[in-house]
Amino acid sequence: MQIERSPFLKLDKSSVIGYLKSTGSRDPDIIHTQKANLVSLAKFPKYVGVYVMVLGAMLTITILMSFIGIPMLILGWWMRGRGVKNLKAVEEGYSEFTSLARAA
Repeated sequence: MQIERSPFLKLDKSSVIGYLKSTGSRDPDIIHTQKANLVSLAKFPKYVGVYVMVLGAMLTITILMSFIGIPMLILGWWMRGRGVKNLKAVEEGYSEFTSLARAA
């Protein structure tokens, strides 16, 4: 399973569990490495969102460009929120997967 780095990436708990299962291993080190990879992918929309919000704020300060800056602020806020939700989904999926792995 391959997940692309995208500012519009949307992860949920089931996709995280599927990604961790696709490793084919129960070794904690391998699973933790995959989780670290997922966390870096999940943080990308958050960072891009902050960057877009800063650019939008700078454009909004110049009154003539505010018609572009305000939508950029909204888009950046939305992207950052998606990144935060992605991080939460990775943590929930990882904790559920490790509890399932211990039970098996």
